[in-house]
Amino acid sequence: MKKILLSLVAAIVATTATFAQSSLLATLSHEGAITTYYGATALSAAHEAAVDGDIITLSSGSFNTVTITKGITIRGAGMAIDPTTQSEPTILKGDFSITMAQEAASRLTIEGVYCNGEATINANLKGATFLKSRFKKLSSGNYKVENLTMIHCKVTNGMSFNTNNATFSCLNCIIWEPMNSPGEFINCVIRKQTLSYYLSPCTFKNCIFVGCMNSTFDNNNTIYNCVGLNEEGYNLFNGITNSTNLVLSDYSAIFKTCTDGTYSDNETFELTTNAASTYLGTDGRQIGIYGGTMPFDPRPSNPQITNCVVAPKSDANGKLSINVTVQGVQ
Repeated sequence: MKKILLSLVAAIVATTATFAQSSLLATLSHEGAITTYYGATALSAAHEAAVDGDIITLSSGSFNTVTITKGITIRGAGMAIDPTTQSEPTILKGDFSITMAQEAASRLTIEGVYCNGEATINANLKGATFLKSRFKKLSSGNYKVENLTMIHCKVTNGMSFNTNNATFSCLNCIIWEPMNSPGEFINCVIRKQTLSYYLSPCTFKNCIFVGCMNSTFDNNNTIYNCVGLNEEGYNLFNGITNSTNLVLSDYSAIFKTCTDGTYSDNETFELTTNAASTYLGTDGRQIGIYGGTMPFDPRPSNPQITNCVVAPKSDANGKLSINVTVQGVQ
């Protein structure tokens, strides 16, 4: 009995990054069975053993990346430090690629990770979902990306999908330098210095554009209830026929802390109280990442174990006391 309970404790501990631990941990969930892997190569080991439909859960800490070839779910502890749960991010170190058969691609989900390298899609990708994750760069070359959904994500140094074949939606995301990326952006904060360069046709609703200088949108784009910010007050919406978009030169009229459109992992892009009630989207709610039906929240949606207390020894009946506290996003 004691061995069984200890195995259960190991599986529980491996699924969380929200309390102190000395090891990097990954769990692989396959048809109800949980296998645990340790160390910087834990993700690679779990991926090697996984099949389509399995779930890999990662603790906080830095893991070596792996070429993703299977339709799996990868769940991390988050892309940022969470002061509420005192959890730290799950970091994927270096560049990695996604290469898989299209029939498996619709099962691919990546959530709650901080990627400090470039993620390259090296196969046709259909129906994948990226949630609450931070990517340095995201690209697909000449491969076809269909129905990709990105929710509460950050792309900090370029996003480029094949111009003729991409279909995707970015919801409440922070996207720096999208290019070759016809798609849909709703309630996003976007930096694109040269708007006319390979960014058409797109749909933009309730978005905030920063740092767009001396450039206008191609009139093939559809844009509603957006605000453009640049220090010179340049009219980046000059080629757009509707009149629901505004241009401002004062960053402090919109953001609480962002002063010049420079990206930082610590920048929250929160609107001032006045801006939140003044600059409204097509749905009557504030523009930017905290508006719409899914306001930005970097915390992973899967439950996190915030506390795990294990008795130092079993009782007279061979039972080990375990006290677990679980917290999810409200």
